[in-house]
Amino acid sequence: MKKIFVTFLALVAFPLCALAQLSTNIYYNGYWGEWKKQYYTYTKQSWYQIYGNYSGFIIYYSSAHPSEHLFKFQIDSYRTPSKEERKNHRKNNIWYEYTGIVEYSVNSDYPTIKDALKSSYTFPCVKNGDGYKKTARATIKIAPYKDYPQVYNIWFEDVGIAIDLGAQHF
Repeated sequence: MKKIFVTFLALVAFPLCALAQLSTNIYYNGYWGEWKKQYYTYTKQSWYQIYGNYSGFIIYYSSAHPSEHLFKFQIDSYRTPSKEERKNHRKNNIWYEYTGIVEYSVNSDYPTIKDALKSSYTFPCVKNGDGYKKTARATIKIAPYKDYPQVYNIWFEDVGIAIDLGAQHF
């Protein structure tokens, strides 16, 4: 019982908070793009930072306040799978599927997420402060994993955003 409680605290209760070297990919008009490392931006000369836990997190610039995040998602009812469930998902390549919400920025030039993504085919595509935030329902899929979630595919408004946290675990 103690081991289960410690695992719960490690995966859900303790927040992730780190300078992030993450990779992202965009699903647009029926095709995935290429994976891009998103750990540095030349416009603000700052690193991306992640804050949250494995059931949802925000991505923001380290030079900004977390409330000025570039992207946010939250799973409605996340539950840490048992060791046996994780083993079965890995063995059979079964992704975990959840519902939740996303929050992202758009602006008057790019009023929808499709418009914003088409402008650069990168993520994040519109920086907060350049526009306003929108919220949408999402399907969130997590790739099979041994110890910690690493790859998230987040589907909303006819696009997909893939986020790979890499080997970093927070």
